[in-house]
Amino acid sequence: MNADEYLPNAETIAAIEKDVANYNERRRHAQGEIGRRVPMLLGSYVLACAVAFYFIIANFSSMPEKVALILLIGGGIAAIVGGVGVHRFAHRVGVDTQQGFRDHILPVMFGFVNGLRYSNGYEPGSFRRLPAALKGDYNHTEFGDIITGRLDGKHFEICEMTLSRRNKSSTIVLFKGVVLCCGVRDSFPGTLVAVRKPEPSLMQPFNDLMRSLSAFFGGDRLETVFSRTPLDQFYEFRSDRREEARALFAGGLGDVLGWVNERWRRGSPRLAVRQAEFFLMLPSDKDFFELPPLDRQVDYKAHLEPMARDFASLLAIVAEVQRRPAPASASDEKPAEQASVADAPPPPVSEEPFVPLLDGNVPPGKR
Repeated sequence: MNADEYLPNAETIAAIEKDVANYNERRRHAQGEIGRRVPMLLGSYVLACAVAFYFIIANFSSMPEKVALILLIGGGIAAIVGGVGVHRFAHRVGVDTQQGFRDHILPVMFGFVNGLRYSNGYEPGSFRRLPAALKGDYNHTEFGDIITGRLDGKHFEICEMTLSRRNKSSTIVLFKGVVLCCGVRDSFPGTLVAVRKPEPSLMQPFNDLMRSLSAFFGGDRLETVFSRTPLDQFYEFRSDRREEARALFAGGLGDVLGWVNERWRRGSPRLAVRQAEFFLMLPSDKDFFELPPLDRQVDYKAHLEPMARDFASLLAIVAEVQRRPAPASASDEKPAEQASVADAPPPPVSEEPFVPLLDGNVPPGKR
């Protein structure tokens, strides 16, 4: 996997920096427009509300008591809701300025991606096809940025997603992060699910581990399968087609799992292959495609280059799952019974609690 192949070149970066300069100029204009709209619109709205409440109070004694109370309470609630709406409308010019720049800059950075589209807040088309074993027992969903396109003829979808379970007294977040969905080179006649095992600790006994894995894998009637590679030390695999599932690890899927284990040290990443689709869920609190607030100047190095690296590495994963398995040489062959996860190197330990996604230092794989 080599994410650098998908980063903008020098010519593209020069064009991006010109667009950034134009955006910063529009951003300053939008700030000035907001500065005029907020006092004018909110002032007019407050004045209108004051007149309405004055009329109600002045005629309070002549109204039936219930009607007067309904008008006062209902009017107060309506005034608050309306004030929020007026405030958002006053700031709409800033939201539109940021959204217009985001819609423009992504195709500029990744012009080689066909049909690149951005949306926000909608349920992505791939969500209903996401295996239930990955989603867990949720009852509430939130969706952020969604990016779709085609890379080398294969459709992909990247979205920010939060899955949670809510009740009257609490909310449990089951997953928050970015989800990648794309097509695979060869259709798999079933479902394969992989979840990284939580690191053992005194605070998380073995029974908790088993319960968490059971919750992940749900009721899909999936059986435990071993890859017969060092990946078994780090991942729990389940599938309804165990023999066919082992063949997937010889291709790009094995490299993707290795990359995720090395570079994504936070939480329990989840991965699945179902039929002709690949799903990857990477937990994170980061907003991957967020621009700085309108009052801050945008800089390519500080704000757009990290976004480009994140997106480029996700594109590298899309390409990796299309890769054909490398032919095995005689020296590489090893009987299955001799394979042992004891030979696997220990997972790398990060000094930080979270290794940033896609920092460009992605271990190269065979293409």
